[in-house]
Amino acid sequence: MPLSMQPTGGLVVVVFVSSLTPPPPPKTTAIQNLQAQPHRIFFFAGVVQGLLFVALIGLNYAGLIHLKANVGLYHAYAMTFIVFTQFFAGFLLTTFPRYLSRPSASQKEYMPIAWLINGGGVLFVLLSFVSTTVLIAPMLLILAGYVKLCLVLLDFQTKSTVTNKADTTWMLRSFALGAVGQVLFIFDLFIPSYAYALALGVSFYLYLFFIVLTVSQKMMPFFAANTIVGYTMNKSKHFLLVVFAALVLKVVLEALNINAFIADGALFGIITYELLKWRLPFKKSPPILWVLFLSIWWVPVGFGLFVVQDFSALLGAPIYLEKSPLHALALGYFTTVLIGFGTRVILGHSGRTPKADAYAVTLFGLIQAMALIRIIAGIFPQFGYLHAVLTVAVLWIIIFGLWSKRYIHILFEK
Repeated sequence: MPLSMQPTGGLVVVVFVSSLTPPPPPKTTAIQNLQAQPHRIFFFAGVVQGLLFVALIGLNYAGLIHLKANVGLYHAYAMTFIVFTQFFAGFLLTTFPRYLSRPSASQKEYMPIAWLINGGGVLFVLLSFVSTTVLIAPMLLILAGYVKLCLVLLDFQTKSTVTNKADTTWMLRSFALGAVGQVLFIFDLFIPSYAYALALGVSFYLYLFFIVLTVSQKMMPFFAANTIVGYTMNKSKHFLLVVFAALVLKVVLEALNINAFIADGALFGIITYELLKWRLPFKKSPPILWVLFLSIWWVPVGFGLFVVQDFSALLGAPIYLEKSPLHALALGYFTTVLIGFGTRVILGHSGRTPKADAYAVTLFGLIQAMALIRIIAGIFPQFGYLHAVLTVAVLWIIIFGLWSKRYIHILFEK
């Protein structure tokens, strides 16, 4: 600690100059800030890719552009492994270290994942105007990034000394099955229609749905217990195991083109019973919580629609619901959860209080309207099906555009 001597009259005053004041933080660019934490880069990329893919598929349905790639593959694969997976990556690369008491992931670990998935995503868009077959190149790039993501998450798991790893183990199993789904999609490019049904089932139910459900059952009761005085978690011990077994049965039956009433009925009953058992406190919760509680009730709606479709077919009077049950899950459940958890993470990790004001609640309301429109379009396709699908695409763009306007700039802040 340096000192200086200053004369004052006949006295000498010793002045101590402190050197303990920390230096100012180094200046960083907006791009450096975006890459500083995994949730920042992956949430931003997920929003951009989501807007791009939905806009293109909407333009294709409207006849304004013509995708040469198979539209079913484009829609299912891109939304699962290029859009939703990036939100999972951002969330889990942030929370896995907390779940498992490990240091956070470094940029050297997660930035190659971001480059591979998004580089593959851009190439996927460009080659979709060429043919379905050439999509193998971007799909292999995306698979490489996905496998790298799985290995980073697995490293957290294997090096952790935490005793209870049940939930993270289920998440890793589901991620492994996501890799299987991608391989099946790629395989289907060589033998068309042979592996597609299985690829779709594995990717949607055993990967996409099961990951969201696993995170939901871990976090929603936990948030309630830590926010609402008097609320006690009441979860079934083997809930995930039973649901997983029923999902496997559903995937196998549908891949074999066999009526999946047994599996869908089991899933509807098991999940509805579990949600009733949780008794999530809607009325006592702030909006940032009750919107999440609302989202998971789309699950019984989705499987209830599957049950109606399956049972009517068994009776010989099939009620065709098109893809309404799938969109109850994908739009009603997945999208609400992504916006809900994404908002919490962005606000919480920027030093802000996680909350949902009237603006955010309006966005959640629009998501519910979007889901309802798509479900009704599938049930009553004779009443403007194409217009309803285009309306949903426009609503998706509006919702994520408005959400980005409010929250995305935070990802670029220091």
